[in-house]
Amino acid sequence: MAATLQHNITTTLTHDLLTVGDNINNVKCMSIANVDSSNAAKVDLFLNKGANNYYLLKNVEVPIKTTLILNAEDNIAFDNSSNGFSLRIQVDNGSTTAVPVDVIISR
Repeated sequence: MAATLQHNITTTLTHDLLTVGDNINNVKCMSIANVDSSNAAKVDLFLNKGANNYYLLKNVEVPIKTTLILNAEDNIAFDNSSNGFSLRIQVDNGSTTAVPVDVIISR
């Protein structure tokens, strides 16, 4: 099955943006857009392998109606093969309230 490169995140649960084995090894750019009109988004973006997480972003605030752009200079390329990593995101308002964000991965 083909990997999904566009995501609408609407809960505080951790979401897999790319799972191990999707073979999206050439990520060039990623946007994380806060589409909420009243809350800033606190974003954790991380690589996962088994029980280990490796954070690209930890508790980074994306203001209301703002888009955060990550590109190659932000070190977002990683091994997404069957022996590599998954890419995950978790978003809230700094406590327990969900803040909707849209994520687009470009390669």
